[in-house]
Amino acid sequence: MKTVKLKLYQALALSSIILLGSCNDENLGSEAQIINSFSVNGKSNTFFKAVINADNTITIKVSPQINAEEELDTALPTFYLSKGATVTPDPTLAQNFAQDGGVKYTVTSEDKKNKRDYIVSWDLSDKLSYGEGFSYAEIGSRKNFVELGYPGEFKNFNLPDSKLYGDLQMYHAYCGDHIVLLSQAYVATSASSPYALKVVDKNTLNEAGPLNLGSISIGNLKMISSDYKGRCVAAVINGNETEFFYWAKISDAPKSAGKIAINMASASDLSNNFQVAGDIAGNAWITALATRGPKGEHYRIKVTNGKLASNYSTIETGYSSADCTSFQMISPLDDSDQPSFVVGDTEGAANTANSVKCYINSFAGSTSYVIPAYWQNILQAWWVGTGFAPARTGARTPVSALPINGKSYVVITSGTSWWHAAAVLNANLQTLAHENLNIADGVNRAWSFGSYVDWYYDQDKDEAYLAVWFGRLGLYTYKMTCYE
Repeated sequence: MKTVKLKLYQALALSSIILLGSCNDENLGSEAQIINSFSVNGKSNTFFKAVINADNTITIKVSPQINAEEELDTALPTFYLSKGATVTPDPTLAQNFAQDGGVKYTVTSEDKKNKRDYIVSWDLSDKLSYGEGFSYAEIGSRKNFVELGYPGEFKNFNLPDSKLYGDLQMYHAYCGDHIVLLSQAYVATSASSPYALKVVDKNTLNEAGPLNLGSISIGNLKMISSDYKGRCVAAVINGNETEFFYWAKISDAPKSAGKIAINMASASDLSNNFQVAGDIAGNAWITALATRGPKGEHYRIKVTNGKLASNYSTIETGYSSADCTSFQMISPLDDSDQPSFVVGDTEGAANTANSVKCYINSFAGSTSYVIPAYWQNILQAWWVGTGFAPARTGARTPVSALPINGKSYVVITSGTSWWHAAAVLNANLQTLAHENLNIADGVNRAWSFGSYVDWYYDQDKDEAYLAVWFGRLGLYTYKMTCYE
């Protein structure tokens, strides 16, 4: 970046010399200004916008969740000058914008007759208005499955059972300051296995268990997810009955939101899935995959004042949930009375381009938006788009929706035979929400069990947390802040 900026300023200087050689002094610029915009890239390459004020001060805006003194003590600026003007100190050099008194830039006009000083310092950024969503995404901790304490050798897929040595089909969910990891492969092997249910710190991903199961048998704990508040929610299956429990903290005793007379995890290949849209202790929707079929049926249950409705309804996506890898998933865009929902689906031949699909459907089930096709430039990277479905039956390419500061977003997972990928999109599926949420990592993915996602919004801190589990890789985390 420094080289690019140096070339920019050299080009500006060269153009000034050319102009000086061909024009008389009357045509020289007389303005001494920093114009249009000012921004900096911090020590960790974090991008910060700044405001140019009327009194010739410039204020770099920093989220209260970021350590400004650390990020700005070696930061590289980008700004533009009025015609022919020059500036000191050298704008290609990094500066400590966190120092007392800030950094002074002196701009001299092309005709040398005028000078103007600017003082650049920083201040806390303003929270975006409700409905404007988030502004910045920070890349958090990531650990591969071996670093998380699971057996196996990272990226060695020739071990005797791939389900237990590097291709874990994981359910994970936020639970306050932690992330709970549930591996049905290990549960099936031994319910007492230390790898069946693990808990890690949400920031460091260091182990920090256990989860208080109370009287719940881990063998009946089939799926977990989290609600909008970051509570862990579990679907516990006992015969032909599903009961939903939740925790605000891992040490809490599990609370029941109620039960319903249907098995909501009936698929034997673990492509079962469910979502909680809203506050499980207040009002929410629970959606879950129903028995697979040509119309793509899903269960839909209302939660009111923390209690599960006694009856469920079904919604049809209009796309078969029994073709390709036999994976389909829906997630409401919000917790309103009749929310639209995102559909994640696999269609056609697995492990081929455009076999992963994503749609936005109305509450009644009609499609209004479709994710752009693979190999296009709309979403800013070649791996984002409809992508390749893995080759295994039941392999997962999930979707999830979450309102952040009054604006709904969709996270999708995709990839190719040789890449795991994920992205957070705006709710029309046409645009990327933030460049740091355009995620890809190389690995032999074609025969993997796919991936999974979970996220929530902390309204008190005005930030959201996202965790992505990539089978054959591990756990990747991100944080989104709602400040300019």
